[in-house]
Order: sequence, then C-alpha cells, then structure tokens
Amino acid sequence: MKLSKILIGSILAVLTFASANSLNDVKETEVFAKFEKQRPGNFVISKDGRLFATNTPLINPETKVFELSAMGTAKPYPNDEFSHGKDSIIKATIGIRIDANNNLWVLDLGARQFIVWNIEENKINKIIKIPADVTTSTSFLQDFVLDEKRNRVIIADMTQGDLQSAPTPAFVVIDMDTGKASRVAQNHPSMMPEIEGGFALNPIAIDPNFEWLYFGAMHSKKVYRVKASFFDNEKEVAKNIKYYAPKSYSDGMTVDKGQNLYITDVINNAIGFSNDKDGYKIIAKVPKGSSWPDGLVINEKDGYLYGTVDQLNRTAALSPDKKDESTAPFLIVRTELIK
Repeated sequence: MKLSKILIGSILAVLTFASANSLNDVKETEVFAKFEKQRPGNFVISKDGRLFATNTPLINPETKVFELSAMGTAKPYPNDEFSHGKDSIIKATIGIRIDANNNLWVLDLGARQFIVWNIEENKINKIIKIPADVTTSTSFLQDFVLDEKRNRVIIADMTQGDLQSAPTPAFVVIDMDTGKASRVAQNHPSMMPEIEGGFALNPIAIDPNFEWLYFGAMHSKKVYRVKASFFDNEKEVAKNIKYYAPKSYSDGMTVDKGQNLYITDVINNAIGFSNDKDGYKIIAKVPKGSSWPDGLVINEKDGYLYGTVDQLNRTAALSPDKKDESTAPFLIVRTELIK
C-alpha cells in the first residue's frame, strides 16, 4: 500500500508536539554546540575527544561530514574531495561510528557504500560497497552498529526511502574484512511501526561488550534485542529476537555496560532512559524552541550523554505543508548519565 506523504507529515507533526504539562519538572539539557549552517544528524566522539558529525541528507547539504573544532568551527571531514560539494565522494549520509582503532565509519546511503577513514593517520582505510542484492529500491540505510568482536557491521534498513512506500525493513549485515553481505530477518514484527503511515526499523545500538543488539521501529513503543552471536548463523536471528523494554517513538538509541538504554523521545522532544527492570522515563528535555532529538553518544570520560537536535520534523520533506519551517541554530546538547 502506498502511504501519503501528507499523511506521514501530519503524523510527525502531531507526534513531535510536546505536552508541556508532562515536562514541567524535567531538567533541560545543556547546549554543548550551536550551528547556523550545519545540521548534525548523528555524531561520534573519538578516544582523544575529537567530534565528527554528519549533516542530515533531507536538506541536501553542501557538506556531508564535518569535524567540530575546539573553537566551535566546523570543517568538512576528511576533506573537500570526500565530503564537500555536489561532486563529493560521499553523496548522502546519516550513520557514523568510530571503532577501537580510530577508524571513522561513514555509511553513505546515497552511494550505498562505507567510507572507512583512519583519523590518526589521516588516510583512507578502505571503501566497502554494499551489494545491490541485499538492498531494495526503497532502502534507507540510515544507521548501523559495529560488532568489533566479530568483525561485522549491522545496518538498520528502515526502507521507506521515498517517504511513501510500505515498509519492508531488515538488517543488512556486512563482513568488515571480506565485504560479504546479507539481508536478515526482513519484515520481522519487531521492526514494524505500530501506526499506519509510521516509520519502521530505525534506532539501533550494540552494548560495549558486543553481547546484545538493541533496536526498534521509530514509530513503536517497544525495544527488542537479540544476542549479537546469533548473526553467526543468520537463520537463528529472527526466532531469537525478544522484547526487552518500553520506549517512546524515537530516532536514536545508545546503551551502556549495564544494558541501560538512552533513547531520543520525538514525541516529547526529550531524552529518555529505559531498561527491563525500571521501564521508561524521561530524564531531560531539549531547549525550548528546538525539536527532534536524533543521534546519541555516551562519553564515559566526562560522564555525559550527548545528543543532536536537528528539527527534522520541520524540514520540507517531513513537515505537513512541505515547507522548511526550521530555524537555526541546530544543536548538540548534553545531560549527565544516570548513575
């Protein structure tokens, strides 16, 4: 069934209208960085404190990936050839991660490839092409995790890349060494939205010990998980997916060593916390006037959770009237981790 763009826009507009009464007693996140031109979607912090972010492709940005300097400036990363201008090697990206060896992994959903760049040596490590037979015509390769214990990349393919098709979500699994790829657990109920016109599989995270993979649909109020080891035999994945904890409708997710989830709450423009014992609660709201908390990063060194706030619901692609109603600045915020 084709889904109306107007219907999707209306749903998103309703879902991102916060209930002020429910957030009166919730603290506000601290603004870490403001951007007038850049619109960070996802980002990472390296071991030595460098910060890299992607610009959301919904606005056709000139710069696809940038590094934030200590002075607050943003420059294309790794250079103009890869990240800046209409002819750049990276075409469109949201997902970005960094591994233990200081390799920056950029998922180029436009060219359907991974750019793997070593930030220490400042040189390309490799480019991994994503085979056409593990994607669909509407694949939306928006986020991923690195299972460094098993040398695997696991992508959340939400599909619905045209913003109107019915979802056919799946995991796309890629061997880091060989590039061999497969499509896993397509259309599993855990990946599907709970509302008509909603978006499917989106937030995805793996715990620091690479034991559990967590995920959910954007428009679902449930988090599911599966042991990362089950991807050794991909036929085992679908039948071993289990419900873990409640969540809000969300775009981003990360998890700590205690299997506690931090989740972006796009209904209440807030950040939530959830696990299988305590359930879901909102821990911080984004600054007044901003909207759509997106990517999340845990920084154990300083004890903070960092998140982007990029007003995706106000872009022309997703707003009900198809006009860009967003206003700068776009933010990276932070709040203290739950102790």
